[in-house]
Amino acid sequence: MVLPIVLGASLAAFEFGIAVLVEQAVTHAATVAAREAGKGADMDEVEDAVNTVLATHNIEIGDFASVVVEDLEATNPVDQRGTLPCSPPSAPSIGLYDVRVTVCVDLAAKPFLNALRTYGLDFTGKQFTVSALVRKEIAL
Repeated sequence: MVLPIVLGASLAAFEFGIAVLVEQAVTHAATVAAREAGKGADMDEVEDAVNTVLATHNIEIGDFASVVVEDLEATNPVDQRGTLPCSPPSAPSIGLYDVRVTVCVDLAAKPFLNALRTYGLDFTGKQFTVSALVRKEIAL
């Protein structure tokens, strides 16, 4: 009689653990990518930085993950890689010498199991969205 409750609680703890690990990886990916963009990296290098960090969870930029770089001095002030819709935050606004990188990851894709959807905890249509803002390095 107690076994289904223990199994459900264990599955919930496992799902939560995966979510926390991936959220930390997304945060780290946004920070690393913003640092690279602040040093003058192009979009390919920023995408590689994000993919390198997220590779430990078998996530890469594409259908289930996107990266957006906002740089007012660039030819294309807002550049996105990946097909997952990813909206950067409206505040704080970026200045002329700032770069903001936003990383979005779909919670319905692997490594998420989404095993608790029958119990009302469904990750379908939800995503982690993390932004990092840095000041550009300027050579004197």
